[in-house]
Amino acid sequence: MNSSETKVLLSFIAEGLMLFDEKGKIMSVNPHATLLLDYTSEELIGRHIDKTFSIYLDKKFLSEQETITYVIFEQGRTFSTPHGRIVYFESQSGRKFPVFVSAKAISINGKRGGILVFRDITDQKELEDYKINTAKKLATLTPILQRTATGVFSTKIKIPREEDEFTELLVGLALMIDDLEEMEKTRKESEERRVEAVKKAEGQKRTMTEEYSKKLENDVREKTEELRRAKVHTEAVIENLTSGLVEYSSDFTVLRVNRAAEDILGIKREDVVGRKISPKDIETPGMQSLSIVSYPALSDVVRKVKSTASGIKEGVSVNEVVIHYPFDREVQVITAPIIGSESDTRKGFIKVLRDITRERIISRGKSEFISIAAHQLRTPLSAVKWVISLVINGDLGLLNPAQRKLLERGYETNEKMITLVNDMLNVARIEDGRFGYKFSKNDILKTISLVVDNLKVVAKEKGVILKFETPPGPIEEFMFDPDKLSLAIQNLIDNAVKYTNAGGKVVVMLSKKDSANIEVKVSDEGVGIPESQINRLFSKFFRAKNVIHLQTEGSGLGLFIVKNIITRHGGTIKVESKESKGSTFSFTLPLDESFVPKEGEISEY
Repeated sequence: MNSSETKVLLSFIAEGLMLFDEKGKIMSVNPHATLLLDYTSEELIGRHIDKTFSIYLDKKFLSEQETITYVIFEQGRTFSTPHGRIVYFESQSGRKFPVFVSAKAISINGKRGGILVFRDITDQKELEDYKINTAKKLATLTPILQRTATGVFSTKIKIPREEDEFTELLVGLALMIDDLEEMEKTRKESEERRVEAVKKAEGQKRTMTEEYSKKLENDVREKTEELRRAKVHTEAVIENLTSGLVEYSSDFTVLRVNRAAEDILGIKREDVVGRKISPKDIETPGMQSLSIVSYPALSDVVRKVKSTASGIKEGVSVNEVVIHYPFDREVQVITAPIIGSESDTRKGFIKVLRDITRERIISRGKSEFISIAAHQLRTPLSAVKWVISLVINGDLGLLNPAQRKLLERGYETNEKMITLVNDMLNVARIEDGRFGYKFSKNDILKTISLVVDNLKVVAKEKGVILKFETPPGPIEEFMFDPDKLSLAIQNLIDNAVKYTNAGGKVVVMLSKKDSANIEVKVSDEGVGIPESQINRLFSKFFRAKNVIHLQTEGSGLGLFIVKNIITRHGGTIKVESKESKGSTFSFTLPLDESFVPKEGEISEY
């Protein structure tokens, strides 16, 4: 593999990479490093590795004895994150983000130099913080709810000053407990005045552009001679990657294996380089994992990730497999062809291996944690709902108007809490692959009509006109899950009605976009969405700033659930909106069931 091809391979690597000489002068960077640090390669090359961007250890700047060049050249050690502490990089634009970082001295063209490898671990750190925060929050809520369910109101919920995803839950619970305490007080006062006093119950309230890729390809062709001289640099980078890399010829003969691939697969390069790998090698001791990586279909569990979800351009496939040698691991395998720069013919391919075992354990743990927590909340909420219903219905005695009003407020709050808990359970099931889709041929017109009819009462109570515009011609039945699709449409209409003022209009439109797809639109005349926040709409727990002040209710989970349902049906969803002018959410669904992805082909969201 020549230097031009090697440079192309580096563009697929998800870590930031920098090479620098003994004086700290940056000699080479990969595209991911420029993307994370908000610099162009021209702005970085030639500058000092310790003085170009700020590096922090926890919240403090690195001292001179802690800098990269001092540690690896003066002390002869590897520069890495100390145990129990966090290293932060600050980009040119001022974004400060945590990183996994490693730097060490290497030989470059016979001269001493260094290599820096780093990865943005913002999501991983936020996930750990979120898990800890969630555990603390729920640990304080459960005993309070249990005592409240037995009529003890002495323990109050503390509302934090800064608003987060738990604020609505905490405020709702606090208000509900206050209401219940007031009801209990009223009940006791009534008992003193009348023997037939009424017993009351308690309740609760609650997500490389194509243009850049083309530019990179042009740059590669223009700098062939430069890349030839840089080949030794690239070889050093590949060998020191934290991701595994295996290069094959077109007939599956192994041409190259780096150190990380040896560790992940439990192999030695001298045993496999030059060897043609076939599916039968899975029976050869020590070759099981290399066989599975070479042929992902051999894995006990294989998950194909769509290129649109992984951010990789067309022609590159991404699979997630399970290997058992030398250890049980979940590995992401990115397969990319090696194309000759002149002949445009395939010369072979590479596989980039990334151990995602820890990521999957964290993800499954988070989903399981939320699921268990939501289940624990649903039991006391259901009990509260039952008790309030008994009292409102007069099963425990007559109510005066003031008592009935308090109870009805508590009942409404409890219903909102149940909806929030159900949303949390749905999200956990989606992330764990247990959402339970049941596809069958159904009438989309009938499905939408039922949802619209059920929501007209809610719209009317708010003074909003809800209208359904049906297509001029018939639409044939096609494969979809009516319950899940109804949930998605209901969430879209609920949002439209909620954020449209009295006198406004919400219109649901069904049409046949083309011969292969139907299209559903939900348009409103509501508050709209700020343009800067549209790309975050389908993320978990996200709510636009302009609606948080108008509606304290809402979990920020509805649109996340909607997108997952539409994507699972093989469709796409988009939004057009102008602040203060209204919004239009539209999604398409394929009529041909062959376009509905199978369970193992679902993209990550």
